[in-house]
Amino acid sequence: MGTEPGTTNSSGSGGSGSRGAKKRDSWHTAPGTNGTSGDGGRDEPPDSSDTAAVLAGAGPKEPASNGSSAPTKATTETAQILQSGKERNLVVALTGERRRETWSQKAEFLLAVIGFAVDLGNVWRFPYICYQNGGGAFLIPYCIMLLFGGLPLFYMELALGQFHRCGCLSIWKRICPALKGVGYAICLIDIYMGMYYNTIIGWAVYYLFASFSYELPWTKCGNPWNTENCSPVTGRVNATLTSTTASVPTVTTTLMSSMTTNVASAGVTLVASALGNSTMATTHPHYYQYDQHLLSSTLPTMLSNLTTSTMSTVASIVSEGPALSSPAREFFERQVLEQYKSNGLDFMGPVKPSLALCVFGVFVLVYFSLWKGVRSAGKVVWVTALAPYVVLLILLARGVTLPGAAEGIRYYLTPQWDKLNNSRVWIDAASQIFFSLGPGFGTLLALSSYNKFNNNCYRDALLTSSINCLTSFLAGFVIFSVLGYMAQVQNKSIEEVGLEGPGLVFIVYPEAIAMMKGSVFWSIIFFLMLITLGLDSTFGGLEAMITALCDEYPRTIGRRRELFVLILLGLIYICALPTMTYGGVYLVNFLNVYGPGLAILFVVFVEAAGVFWFYGVENFSADIEQMLGKKPSLFWRICWKYISPTFLFCILIFSLLGYEEMLGEEYEYPEWSVAAGWALTLSSVLCIPTYVIYKFLKSPGNCEDRLRRTFKPEPLIPTAIPGQLYTGTAV
Repeated sequence: MGTEPGTTNSSGSGGSGSRGAKKRDSWHTAPGTNGTSGDGGRDEPPDSSDTAAVLAGAGPKEPASNGSSAPTKATTETAQILQSGKERNLVVALTGERRRETWSQKAEFLLAVIGFAVDLGNVWRFPYICYQNGGGAFLIPYCIMLLFGGLPLFYMELALGQFHRCGCLSIWKRICPALKGVGYAICLIDIYMGMYYNTIIGWAVYYLFASFSYELPWTKCGNPWNTENCSPVTGRVNATLTSTTASVPTVTTTLMSSMTTNVASAGVTLVASALGNSTMATTHPHYYQYDQHLLSSTLPTMLSNLTTSTMSTVASIVSEGPALSSPAREFFERQVLEQYKSNGLDFMGPVKPSLALCVFGVFVLVYFSLWKGVRSAGKVVWVTALAPYVVLLILLARGVTLPGAAEGIRYYLTPQWDKLNNSRVWIDAASQIFFSLGPGFGTLLALSSYNKFNNNCYRDALLTSSINCLTSFLAGFVIFSVLGYMAQVQNKSIEEVGLEGPGLVFIVYPEAIAMMKGSVFWSIIFFLMLITLGLDSTFGGLEAMITALCDEYPRTIGRRRELFVLILLGLIYICALPTMTYGGVYLVNFLNVYGPGLAILFVVFVEAAGVFWFYGVENFSADIEQMLGKKPSLFWRICWKYISPTFLFCILIFSLLGYEEMLGEEYEYPEWSVAAGWALTLSSVLCIPTYVIYKFLKSPGNCEDRLRRTFKPEPLIPTAIPGQLYTGTAV
């Protein structure tokens, strides 16, 4: 694993190596020396007052009230004045005690980003959203939202992390100190995600172990967990076809013919007798003949039609009988979750030991992937990021050979252009691209902070975001080829077969696998794919929080990363235990909506406003120019300043208006849980205004001075890397 110092060597005028960059305050270091910060071992240069003290030979400065300090331990201070004529050269050597790691290979970073962006949602959400919103026509709003909304935000986070080389907490003092609460909000959101996302991976682990058997346990009924309503898909289809072609038509025809005749004749007789006893025949003969014609021809036909439609409805109800459930559904709901033993959130029941053990195994894998930082994570992503693509291609090759696959794929891609007039389609496209790319979770900041300073993050953003979207598109072929097969086997339409979310990958797809030859093999590789997809994403979310806290508190946390990660994951596991109860599935959905689902949209909107409006697009573009040697084009600057914030604001508003749809309709959440959910959302959102108030009250001076100190970034000091400026803004 290669390392790159937080600050290295620089000489010349101000360290502004970018073409066209504005001049900034600078200090000089001697060639051939290494420099780092003294802020508790943090990878930062000393501030201007500390530098002045060193140059003056006054020794290191005592720590200031805001927590910053000058170089102390393992730092040597040397000042030489070499005078030759009128020229004087000042040489200062600083040797730091902590260097920031970098990725040993560029491929490790790319795989880590791809692994984070490509998650379970690419498999269970995108295909459903695509066919629901117009099939192939949905790709138009999807690509537009990618270009103008998702990609600029994705590029922003990669560039921010790479330039400032720190996590989501420390970075804000260099952009807008008042918004440091955004970093704390992100840390809380990552904790909430860890509480339920790892449980979903635990479900996949349960399925994986259950797949190691001679026959998949959800293939047939008759297991201890099955009910009387359990009916295998193939057996149910054969029975339905038999009853449809024989019994039901016979019974229906017999009942309808007899009842039609009886009802019609009874009606005619009753009305005719009533009229026949009157004097109409003698007083109004013309009216009497018309009424007789009505009774003898028109009324029997009306009664016959009425009886036919009524009896068809009755016959269909009788033929359906009680609601049937498949073995795959009952295995998931009654064996894996055992949710029938709970009463929703009101009574969730005890923790299920087998499920808790599976989730514990997930946490163990996560720990040994993150405990050494990029040294360990960089090796793990070679497996967790590449394995899903191998499995997807294998499943695609198998899926397209199944009968009915062509019909499923045709259904997936057939464009419905009229749906583009529906605003909901565009909102779904924006939401899908945002949650798929994952800006705002702090992960992209953390991963890119371990890059080398001059890495081409622009090319990385284009490459990884494109791979993410193409993966979603590929997953659609894998899913719909199998759904087409299921629809043909069950003699149903694809709408009746398909499900969204966990039901798709834990019920429908396993049900299809159970009907294939070699079902055990296909089940094992499918659930291995789900596990690796989930692990990459949970790596990213937790690494964002770990990096942020290690950078912010380098002495207390950064030096004890292995112990800190162990304690952190242990606490998250304990907090996640309620999701492993019999009613845990309801809590998983609850945390998904009220944990990150709504809060992250507001947090990212504030983050974008802080970078593009407070720090400024011009300053941000100058930072990118220092790294890449080229200023971002006008397109990116317009997107950052106007389009991307609007994109986020619209998603936020529509998500707030439709949060009840996010909860689903299968279970009605009690009123107290909705109030608790909004409190959970506010717990992270309120970190932002709370820190603004705290920063304002803590800052010295009058009201005007406090406002300036609260929102003004710290002045920038160049590092020893040619062309790299450490922090601050243009002056």
